[in-house]
Amino acid sequence: MEGAESATTMSAGPNIISIFQHKLKYEWKSKASCGRHYYRTNDILKWMRSSSPNKRISNTDRLLIEAHEAYEPTLKIPNSDEVDNQDSCCLNVFAVLLELNYGHLILLFQRYRITDKSFHDLPNKESLEQDLLRKALISDAKDFWERFQEKMWLYPCPLGLHMTSAFLDPGRGRWVMPFCKRQPISMKGGTASVYEVAVEESLVPLSLQAKISSSAYDDNDHGRCYTLALKSFSQENSDIFEWEKQAYLAVLDKPGMVQFLGEYEIDEWIEDGTVGRTYNILLEYGDEDLEEFLASKETYPPSFPTETIQFWESLANVATALHSIHNLVLRRQDGSQHLFSGWHCDLKPDNILRVDGEFKLADFGFAKFKPKYPLGAPPEKLISFITGGTETYGAPECDVARRDPRKSVSQTIDTWSFGCVLSVSATWVVLGYQGVRAYHEQRRSAITRLRERKQRGENVTVPAADDAFHDGTDVLPEVREWHETLRGVLRISDTITGRILKIVDEYMLVSELARRSITISVHEVLQRELRHARKEYDRLLSKGIVQPVTESVKEAWLNVENQEHSPMNSRAVEAAAADTTRSRSLSNHSCFAHAPRHQYKSSRINKPIRMDQLPPGRVAHRQDALQPQTSQAFMIESEPAGAHVASKTNTPRPHQATHSAHSDRSFRTVQAPQISTQKEPVVRGSSALSSVYRGSANPGYETPRARPEDTARLEYPPTRPEYPPARREYSMPIRTESERAAVAPIPLSIEIPKTHTLPSAPFIISPSWPIAQEHEVQMCKEKGVRALFGLRKKEDEYLKQFLVDRDIMFLVDNDTSMNPYWDAMTMVLETLVSKVDHLDEDGLDIEFTVGSAHNTHAVSGSKVLSKFRAARQEASSRPFDIGTDMAKVLTHIFDAYLRGPRRATTLIVLTDGVWRGTLDDRSVEEAVAEFLRQSIFKRRLEKRWFTIQFISFGHGVPEILKHLDDEIEKTYSIPDVIDTEHVDGDVYKMILGSFVDMFDAIDPSPISPPTPIGHSPTAPSTTDPPASAYCQHNVVARHNSPRFSLKNIFA
Repeated sequence: MEGAESATTMSAGPNIISIFQHKLKYEWKSKASCGRHYYRTNDILKWMRSSSPNKRISNTDRLLIEAHEAYEPTLKIPNSDEVDNQDSCCLNVFAVLLELNYGHLILLFQRYRITDKSFHDLPNKESLEQDLLRKALISDAKDFWERFQEKMWLYPCPLGLHMTSAFLDPGRGRWVMPFCKRQPISMKGGTASVYEVAVEESLVPLSLQAKISSSAYDDNDHGRCYTLALKSFSQENSDIFEWEKQAYLAVLDKPGMVQFLGEYEIDEWIEDGTVGRTYNILLEYGDEDLEEFLASKETYPPSFPTETIQFWESLANVATALHSIHNLVLRRQDGSQHLFSGWHCDLKPDNILRVDGEFKLADFGFAKFKPKYPLGAPPEKLISFITGGTETYGAPECDVARRDPRKSVSQTIDTWSFGCVLSVSATWVVLGYQGVRAYHEQRRSAITRLRERKQRGENVTVPAADDAFHDGTDVLPEVREWHETLRGVLRISDTITGRILKIVDEYMLVSELARRSITISVHEVLQRELRHARKEYDRLLSKGIVQPVTESVKEAWLNVENQEHSPMNSRAVEAAAADTTRSRSLSNHSCFAHAPRHQYKSSRINKPIRMDQLPPGRVAHRQDALQPQTSQAFMIESEPAGAHVASKTNTPRPHQATHSAHSDRSFRTVQAPQISTQKEPVVRGSSALSSVYRGSANPGYETPRARPEDTARLEYPPTRPEYPPARREYSMPIRTESERAAVAPIPLSIEIPKTHTLPSAPFIISPSWPIAQEHEVQMCKEKGVRALFGLRKKEDEYLKQFLVDRDIMFLVDNDTSMNPYWDAMTMVLETLVSKVDHLDEDGLDIEFTVGSAHNTHAVSGSKVLSKFRAARQEASSRPFDIGTDMAKVLTHIFDAYLRGPRRATTLIVLTDGVWRGTLDDRSVEEAVAEFLRQSIFKRRLEKRWFTIQFISFGHGVPEILKHLDDEIEKTYSIPDVIDTEHVDGDVYKMILGSFVDMFDAIDPSPISPPTPIGHSPTAPSTTDPPASAYCQHNVVARHNSPRFSLKNIFA
C-alpha cells in the first residue's frame, strides 16, 4: 500500500507524457542532409535519465508511472532500472511506445527481447503480436506495426569510434545517417566520392568527440557540430573499399596519418532514385590538402625563420608516416609482433591533408603490404607491382610498371614521390604560388621538347606525364636547374630550405639503384637537418647576423592577423615570439593555427571547380626585376631596322596600362593595338619564368594590328602564336576594338561596321582549351573501354548528380554564318553527347535552326551525331545563303514542349549569335519571356524547369548572347534560365550553367586568344595530362585494380 500511495502522489503532477511528446516533436527532431527527419537520441536519453526540478525520481520513472496508471491502475509499476540496464536497455523502444500512447507495453516488448540493440530488427515480432492480440492490448495489429515502424525509423544509425556496422534494409533504405550537413569535397575519384559531413554534438559519443575535437564548430541551424570526412564506395567497388579499410586499420593510430574513425555499410537512397548499398569510411577531416594550401589566396609563404622551420617540421610528419608504412609493426592480441613492408603508391599534394594545423598522409587506396623477409634477405626482394598512382609524381620505373603489370618496383617509389612534393613545397616557400606555376611550366616545356625530339627520330625517352619530374629514366636536368635557382634567392635567415633541397637532390630524386642503395631513411635525414637548421639559426642570432623581431613589428603583425581570419592566423606573432626568445620548443606554437568555425562553411567544397577558378596573384616589381636578365630571351626575330626601337629598352611603352585597383587581376598589363602598316613577327621566349611573370597576359601572342587603309579588318601574326596553359584564369580576355581604344589613345580611329563580316576560313579550336582536352579524353575512353572490356563507357558520376529526370536537347545553328565553325561544333557536340549520353533516360534530342529533315528526338547519342553529320553534309553543299530566325525556331520548340509531357529540360544551343534571319533581336527575348510566363511554370516551385544554355562560337561572345544571359531576367521579371559560355570555356558549365547555381555564378569565360584564321593550333595544354596518358593509366589501373585480387593486400 505504501508503493501505491507513492504512485498516486507522483501522478498528481503535470502530464509528463504530454511534455515528452511535445519535446519529441519540437525540440529533439532534426533534418538530415538527405531531407528526412531523425531524433537526437542522446538528447532523449539524457532527458529521460535526468530528474526534473523538485522531483526525487528520474523522468523515466515518472513516465512509467503515468503510462501504466493512464492505462489501468496497478499495484506493481516497473522502475527505471528495469528498462534502463546495460544488458537489455529499451529506452528508445519505450520512447516509441510513449509517442503512440502505448507506454504500458514496455515490459512485454522487453520480455520478447525487443530492446534498443535489436530495435530495428524486431525479433520475435510474430510471437509478441499474438500475445498482444490474445490479451486484447491492441485491436488492429497491422495498423499498430505500421505506426510503430514509422516512428522507429526516426531513430538514426548510432555512431561510435572505430565503429564497424551494417545498416541493412534492402529495397527500402529506411535507415538515416545523422548527418545534418553533407557536401562533396571531390567527385573526381574513379572509385569513391569524398564528402564533408557534420554531426550534431549530442549524437557524437565522447570517445569520438575527443578524437576529433578540433573539428567542432557552431552551426547557426544545428548548434554545436563536429566535422568528419566520408569516403563512400558504390557496391561495384566494395572490394576496393575492403582493401582501403584494411590499409587504414593497419596504420591505425600511427603518427602523421589521417586517422580512421570507423566504417559502415548501408542500404540508402542514391542519386538515381533507387535504393543501393554503399560502403563507407569515416576519417579525420582535413581543412585542405597541400595543393589547396599552396594555392590559397589566404595563405602566404612563411617569412620569419622560425615559421619557415615550423612549416618544414609539419611537412616532415609525412616522412614519419611514410617510415611507418615502409616498416609497419602490427601487434597481435597475444602480444606477438609482425613486421610488414608497405608501399603508399600514390603520394602527391592531393593526398597530404592539413588536419588541426598539421600535415598528414591520407588515401591508402593503392597501398600494398607484405610480410618482411627474414633477417639477411636481400632488399631487392621487398618489391611489389603497383596498381595505380599519379604519373606526375611517379618515379621513372612506375611508367614501365604501368605499361607492364609484371614489372615490380621497390618502396623507393614513395621516396621519389615525396621528393617531388618537397621540391614543389620549397618552390612555394621561396617564390610563392607564382613560382609553383612557373615550375610546372618549366617541366612541361622540357617534356614538350623531349617529345619533339622523339618525333624527329632521336633516341630519347619520354615520361608518360606532361609535367613529370623525370625524362623517362632519370631526373630532368631542368629540375636540377630550378633547384639551383631557388638556392640563389634564399634568404640568409632561412637555414632549412636549402638543406631540404640538398636532401631532395642527393637522396630522393635519384636513380632507382641509388635510392635502393641508401641505408638511412628520409625520415631520419629530415629530422637531422631540422635540428641542424635550428642550431644554425641560433648561431646567426648570437652573432648578430640576423636580428630578432622588435615589439612594434610584433604588434603590427598581431593587429593584422587578428583582423584577417586566415588559416595562417597566428603564425607571425608566434614566430616573432620564438625569434625573440630563441626558444627551440615550438610544440605549443603551431604556425598553422585554426581559424574559428563560426558557421559551417568549408573551403574544400567542390574542389575541382574552385581550383580551375583561382585568380592569379602578382608580385610587385617582379617584372622590373626580371626584365634585364631576360630581355635577350625575347628579342624580336627579323625585326625591320628602326621599327619599335623603344620596345628593346626598359622604358614602358605609352600604350601600356594597368587594370584598376578594383580588378581581381591587379598588376596585369594590357596592350592596346599598335597601328602599323606592316606585319611584325611575334615576340617569342623560351624561359619558363617569362611565360608567367611577363607583363603580357598571353605570352607569345601579339594583339592583331589594325591598318589605316582597312580599319575594320584585323590581321594576325604570320607565325604560329603560342598560347597560355589551359587554365583560363591565367589568360586575359580578348578586348573589342572599342575597349582597346579606351585603354590608351590611338592616333587613328577604329571603326567596326555594323554589318556582320563572315569569316571565310575554318575556326580552329586550340588544343589548350578545355573542350579540346575533354574531347580527347572522351574519345579515348570510348575506344579504350570497349576494346578491352566490351562494356559501355562509365557514366560521368559528377554530372549524374544534376541530370536526374532532366531532358537534354541540342539546337544547332546551321545557317550560312556557321560554315566556318562545323569542325569546332563537331568537337563540341561529340564531347557533350559523350558526357550526357545515357544520363537522359528517354534519349537525347537534336534540332537545327534551318530545315527539319534531320531533327530527331529520344534517340541515342550515336544517332544524334549521325543526324548532325548529315546536316553538316547538307550545309556544305547548300548553293544559297540563308540566315537563322532564332525567334521563330525557339517559338516552334516552345510550342512543341507545351504539347508534350513537360519534363525538366535544358536546351543547349550551338551558335555564333549572328542570326541574320532575325529582323528584330528583341523578338528572341520576347519569345522566351512569353514562354516562361505560361501557367505551368508558375505552378512549379522549381524555377529552372526549362533552361537555355548558349555555347558561343567565334572570337568573342556577341552582345545579343550577353544580353540574354544578363538582362532578360531583370527586364521581364522572369526566372534566370539562360546562360552563355564561349567554346573555350568550362565544359561542365556548357551543360549545367543554365540551371546549377554554382556554375551559373561563374562569370562567362574570358576568351583565350583565338586561333588565327588560316593557322593551325599550337601544342597541347600542359595543365592536365594528355588524354592518351589518362586513358592508358586508367585502363591499366582498372585491369590491375584491387578488385581483381583482394587477397593480395597482405600478399
